[in-house]
Amino acid sequence: MKNAWVRWTVLIAGGLTAAVLAAAGALFFLVSRLDVRGEIERAVETATGRDLTISGAVGVSFWPVLGLRAHDAQLANVAGGRAPALVAMDEIDVGVELRPLLDREVVVRQLLLRRPRIALEVDAEGRPNWLLRAAAGATAPQPQAPAVEAAAFTLKQARIIDGEMSFFDARRGAGWVIGAVNLTTSVVSMGKPMRVVGEVRYNDRTVALNLQAARFGATMAGQVSPIKLELRGDLLSADFDGQTTAASGELAGVVNATGPSLRQLAAWTGSPIVGGAGLEQFSVSGRIAIGGGRLDFSNAGFTLERLRGRGDFALSQNRGRPYLSGRLELFDFDLNPLISGQAAAPAAAQAAPGPASAPGEAAGEAPPRALDIAQAPSEAALDFSGLKAFDADLELTTGALTVQHLRIDRSVFGLVVHDGFMAATLHELALYGGSGRGRFEIDARLPVVRLAQDLTFQGVDAQRFLADAINLPMIEGRGELSLNLRTQGRTQTEMIANADGLVHVEIVSGALRGVDLGGVARTIRNAMRGELIAPEARTRFHGFSANFFVADGVLASDNLSFNTPDLAIPGIGLIDLNARRIDMRLAPRAPAGGVAIPFSVRGPWAGLTYDSDLRARARTEIEPRVRAVQAAARAR
Repeated sequence: MKNAWVRWTVLIAGGLTAAVLAAAGALFFLVSRLDVRGEIERAVETATGRDLTISGAVGVSFWPVLGLRAHDAQLANVAGGRAPALVAMDEIDVGVELRPLLDREVVVRQLLLRRPRIALEVDAEGRPNWLLRAAAGATAPQPQAPAVEAAAFTLKQARIIDGEMSFFDARRGAGWVIGAVNLTTSVVSMGKPMRVVGEVRYNDRTVALNLQAARFGATMAGQVSPIKLELRGDLLSADFDGQTTAASGELAGVVNATGPSLRQLAAWTGSPIVGGAGLEQFSVSGRIAIGGGRLDFSNAGFTLERLRGRGDFALSQNRGRPYLSGRLELFDFDLNPLISGQAAAPAAAQAAPGPASAPGEAAGEAPPRALDIAQAPSEAALDFSGLKAFDADLELTTGALTVQHLRIDRSVFGLVVHDGFMAATLHELALYGGSGRGRFEIDARLPVVRLAQDLTFQGVDAQRFLADAINLPMIEGRGELSLNLRTQGRTQTEMIANADGLVHVEIVSGALRGVDLGGVARTIRNAMRGELIAPEARTRFHGFSANFFVADGVLASDNLSFNTPDLAIPGIGLIDLNARRIDMRLAPRAPAGGVAIPFSVRGPWAGLTYDSDLRARARTEIEPRVRAVQAAARAR
């Protein structure tokens, strides 16, 4: 029994070997009798409408396919094309069927291209070079000689091994090159679907792809054809289902894409985001249209790190930088990484809404305030490199918006970013129980950064707002604040020292923490007693208001006004942001029969002193300085 199996195995193997050798011998015999080079060239020219030139030897291929092998072949480019050939190949292996060769026909069942260089181009008028005449239905030219009819071209499978593919768009003067192209296609005929699977290498990263085109002939003819595409790489995973117009290279359909780093993806695709921080984990889904060097998203949802949103927007390039335009609704937006160039804090590290942190809060826990009265200004160079990361022209609607320590509940604003310049036009803000509007600009195009703000806030909770804005939690009440300020500098210290403009403050139904001004006005001799100046002391007031002129970092007012239940307290004063010092003179007006003593409030913020000013010495000193600041501010 064992010997029988061995005998049958030997017989079968020998028969197969004999059949293969016979087929190879027949193929070699037919090739020696036919003008194979001419047959292949005419078959390809009939199928594509392009000249195929085989410069190297043509012979029999026994591996990896039984068929024909040609060396150094080129498929012609369009007239006036940038590259000398549409496809240039080191070697072609053509698996042919033997029986049609007897009728002097070439029927290809497998095509293998080794090290092809495929040059795709679009000329200045938008005409691509990959549209083939036969695919488009054009009549192929009749062969000149010999008088042999070229075969009906049939291709069951094609493979590309270690190829290179390039693309150049003359309209924009830009293109790309991908290498290590290893692809396998299933093409029965021009009228049937095509599938391409394999991988390519671009900028030293490998991407696996799976492409399905519903109508291969329509795709090659530049007509609209449904396609499905899957891309898998370490920087991008994407699925696309839509259609393409090969004549223009445009795509339109539904996309789902995710990746670990938008910053790395942008650099990999040739549009690096310079400066700033963050911009890592991302995802996007929705309808997409690709064409003309831009990506248009509609009804799209997206995430970027902790940022989530939706909208209609376009992504393109502007002088080598990513350019984002459109309308977005953001559910949670932290503006600090864009402004400061620092990465956003993790979710667990975000401070909860409320009063400001203590003066000694650890570095890195929250972004620094533009002005923090509890801390000396920084001498470190300001970093606004995030504004040079990309350009933008957006209409934004946000839920929670964080700017430094300020937290805005809802906002509607326009944002323009261009080469280091940012302008935010605030149409609507809801914050701290009130509202706001205005405009804010940062110009970081030069080493000396310029800031400008024209902002108005109404009905805000003064304690929470001032605590988060400037770390001043000592004023309670419902407030109105308007800022019209300009400044410039390389550091926070310079920014404060160069501040000019106007500030208006008005707070109603509140209290001043830390001092009882009414008690000080009546008993100035006891002003330093613990019950009058202490954390638990209060000055209740119906209203507090002041207009400040600002020049060189000094705020000056000649219409300070406190209206307490018992006293009207007008005054004049200076707030020197550079020296972190206050110099004020208050002149209480007591009701009939009451006693009130004018007094001064002077000294550094951390150690104010109170003294009577019955002889107006403080007024004599302070008033000229107030006038000088007002004059300087008006002159600018």
